[in-house]
Amino acid sequence: MRKTIFLATAVLFLSHEAAAQSWSSISFTAPPQSTAALVAAAGRMLASPVGKEFPGQLLLQVNVADGDNPATHSWVPIYESAGQREAWVAKLQASAAWTEFLGTIQQLSSPGGTTQYRTTMSGGDPDPADTVWASHAFTVTDPAGFQAAVKKFLASPSGEKAPGQVYISSVVAGGLTPVNTVISVGYASEAEMESWIAVRNASPDWATYVAESRGAATFLGTSLSRTVKVWGTAPAAN
Repeated sequence: MRKTIFLATAVLFLSHEAAAQSWSSISFTAPPQSTAALVAAAGRMLASPVGKEFPGQLLLQVNVADGDNPATHSWVPIYESAGQREAWVAKLQASAAWTEFLGTIQQLSSPGGTTQYRTTMSGGDPDPADTVWASHAFTVTDPAGFQAAVKKFLASPSGEKAPGQVYISSVVAGGLTPVNTVISVGYASEAEMESWIAVRNASPDWATYVAESRGAATFLGTSLSRTVKVWGTAPAAN
């Protein structure tokens, strides 16, 4: 298993926060056979003059398991900050490339919802091979207590054996829902995820985390998605 490290300092979740990365989940519904056309449309947009100035990373994800959510896909753009996102999006929306992209997307899909997030902590080994993403949703009532419980588990003997990469994000804007915090965990495969969960759930360190986090947050459920295409490079933590 890959050794878990803190992205910016090589110390896992001790006393520092990651960069306040700004990212969004933009959901939509499209038939499975449209994925190649969606990839091509995004590629053309990002190959345009303004697209080449894109400062972040864009993921196209397919929803694998998300309950009664009708969306089938999500665009996930990641930026260094909300200001960086705002500036580039304004420039993009004034371009012919955006108009062309929208025209194609409207023929291929139906829009869903959009949620904006701010990443507050991150850990693990970032690896392009991690294409399976589990998103754990919470209503957090005691942010400091919840963060302390997560830190304690990830610094434990069991937590240090965790594969993949982890991001804790707070909801900046997403409508009226009970979700205010999401823990996103990336894995190389569903098999890796299943194997780790079996080990994790059997550990006393995990039992301690569950007991302590219940006093600070309510767990609302997990959704699963798979990345099918990535453009650009994710901004590094400061």
